[in-house]
Amino acid sequence: MKIITTSCLSGLLLAAVITTAHAAEPLTGCAAKRQEVQTQIEHARAHGNKAQEKKLNIALKEIVDHCTDEGLRREREADIKKKENKVAERKADLEKAQASGKTKKIAQQQKKLQQAEAELQEAKDQLTK
Repeated sequence: MKIITTSCLSGLLLAAVITTAHAAEPLTGCAAKRQEVQTQIEHARAHGNKAQEKKLNIALKEIVDHCTDEGLRREREADIKKKENKVAERKADLEKAQASGKTKKIAQQQKKLQQAEAELQEAKDQLTK
């Protein structure tokens, strides 16, 4: 009887370790999107925001019905390409401003370039999620 109890306890401990290890893995792709929307639904429900909860449930259904990891990756890669083009445009605008020698214009273009670069980095970060 003692052997059976020890075996059961060992099995439960092993299951707990496996479950904990599995839960520690970060979600990616569509699973991460689903989890994010589910968290927002819980937040809306906790704050009694029925309209927001309804909209989020519709969004969750769309994710469940249509999201694929491959499709999501392609969308994110396309977004990166678009952001890279925007950075290139902003660099060209900055070069023109520098050629004009107008300090105010240069500062504006530098700020726009920094913002475009930040958006590009954010898009790249999304690719790994």
